[in-house]
Amino acid sequence: MNPQFDSWAARVAPVERSTAQARATYDRLAPWYDWVEAPFERRARAAGLRLLDARPGEDILEIGVGSGHTLAALARQVGPDGSLIGIDLSLRMTQVTRRRLTREDRGIRLALIQADACHLPLHAASFDAITMSFTLELMATEDIPVVLAQCRRVLRDTGRIVVVSLALGDTPSLMTRLYLAAHRRWPRTIDCRPLPLHDVLVSSGFTVEGTWAGAIGGLPVTAIGARR
Repeated sequence: MNPQFDSWAARVAPVERSTAQARATYDRLAPWYDWVEAPFERRARAAGLRLLDARPGEDILEIGVGSGHTLAALARQVGPDGSLIGIDLSLRMTQVTRRRLTREDRGIRLALIQADACHLPLHAASFDAITMSFTLELMATEDIPVVLAQCRRVLRDTGRIVVVSLALGDTPSLMTRLYLAAHRRWPRTIDCRPLPLHDVLVSSGFTVEGTWAGAIGGLPVTAIGARR
């Protein structure tokens, strides 16, 4: 066992639904995502994009595409010489994203794939950067290091990653404690749970380079940029 994993994993609330149940939930949510969740996430996603600092010509992967806002912004940043791949567990999320990117077509090389991030169907050392927002905290605790190992595999030697997540501090705030109580009561509905993201990334071998801290409805949120 990895002692670093053990040290943070014991602090994280469990996920009490299967991968299939998660897929079905986000398939149902996809048509309404822009109304239900995306507006609350916008500021934190923007902070993640600033940390990522995508450049023209880069090859970038997003895990958990949501309704496509991040990929649309990245398309403007990497330009026609770059490429984007988006992966989501939910087929309907990838379909919503494809419609958005089609409306904002900029001649970018783009692929959207329905896949489980534990098994990225991608070649090693393929990407300059990876981003994910409000995705890692949906995954079962034991799957998180698996997903991050996959990220390390597909990143180039100098590759970087940015993760945006609900934040779990050493002393959780009142709002966090209330949220976690709701998560325990309705684990399949309130399926996001906060992570000690710095510890999560370091335990998977990443070197943290930049952070941003904010809040959504009083809940602490963090964005962290790190190197492979």
